[in-house]
Amino acid sequence: MKAKTTRILITGAHGQLGQALLANLPWLPEFSPSRLRMEIPEASLVPRSAVEHHSVIAPGSAIEIVALGHQQLDLTSADLPERLSEINADVIINCAAYNAVDAAEQDMAAAMALNAEAPERLAIWCRQQGAWLIHISSDYVFGNVFGHVFGNDWGSVFGNVSGNASANMLGNAPRALTESDVCQPLSLYGQSKLAGEQRLLKANPGALVLRTSWLYSRFGSNFVLTMRRLLTERPELKVVADQVGTPTWAEALARLIWQLLIWFHLNPEKSAVLSGCFHYAATGQCSWYLFTKEIAEQIAKQQCNSAPSSQAAPLQTGSRSQAALHAQSNPAPITPGCRITPVSTAEYGALLNRAQAPRPAYSALDSSALKDAMAAMPSAFRCYLPKDYPSPIWLSWQAQLALMLSGLGASSLD
Repeated sequence: MKAKTTRILITGAHGQLGQALLANLPWLPEFSPSRLRMEIPEASLVPRSAVEHHSVIAPGSAIEIVALGHQQLDLTSADLPERLSEINADVIINCAAYNAVDAAEQDMAAAMALNAEAPERLAIWCRQQGAWLIHISSDYVFGNVFGHVFGNDWGSVFGNVSGNASANMLGNAPRALTESDVCQPLSLYGQSKLAGEQRLLKANPGALVLRTSWLYSRFGSNFVLTMRRLLTERPELKVVADQVGTPTWAEALARLIWQLLIWFHLNPEKSAVLSGCFHYAATGQCSWYLFTKEIAEQIAKQQCNSAPSSQAAPLQTGSRSQAALHAQSNPAPITPGCRITPVSTAEYGALLNRAQAPRPAYSALDSSALKDAMAAMPSAFRCYLPKDYPSPIWLSWQAQLALMLSGLGASSLD
């Protein structure tokens, strides 16, 4: 059987998810100036009977990864199709996006160019070349599907919150949103993301759209890293309590995508593993306020249990531990008595003293459809990931947060 190589292009490789994908490769890659080549060890192949039955793969196969940021590949440039043909990828993971939610209100053209027009152009090229496209979208495509979740009584729900923030204290919060719920984005950013989904799937129905929400990671600038820093600097944090969603660890999403990519690699026809629109987020839901409370509580717990013997074991990435990859400056301890105070979206806007784009009051995502679709994949495909590549994909948002923070190093918070 002939060994095969699958070439994967990651756009927006310098962003949170792009970096998470590169930090969570299932096997250690060989580096070259222009790309990574990830050889799949023969020892990790599925049992011989399964290989013969499915005619899946031969030893020596590899996945090549071309990871490009905006400076290396401008998705809005006129010569994009030519650049894509030069790279000649079998799969494109589009992590590139215009994510400045507030700025998009003043620069809709830029948001549409990157969030709507670029995905459509990628979709057309992939359809013409027989490549698979995975596109990342946002929970902000939704408006207030159930009306304003907390009405004018949000204070009675969140005003007297105490104790363990991991408890479900969402009052009258409704069910999580499914792919069939109506999209009515409130912001121009949300409108641009929805337009991207619609134009992409119209141009290429075989593409896959993954909607996710409230992404955070050890990379770049995000809510968890910001709160982790502010908890050490300020005596009080005022945090929005009337927006509810699902915090999602970017590295869990990265591992989900790698699982899909390996299944694609094993597919002899190199056809799409999944197509259409699916949701992916951690399980559970919370407000930004409860999220901040949980961040503070988990950090405080790690500070109290910072001896090496009591730390949580980090996830493994190939033969490297995640802790070894978390080379970041170590923050100071949390400010003693730091108060975390719930405020409404309107109150927070007044504190900022600047205009904010409207956000959905409720945007927790239900990932059941994706989980069911992945569970239905051939068992031979699921055998392929290394044994030391554990999956945090379907964990609660609290459990994903704990893994992220433990990887940053509890002892560094003393």
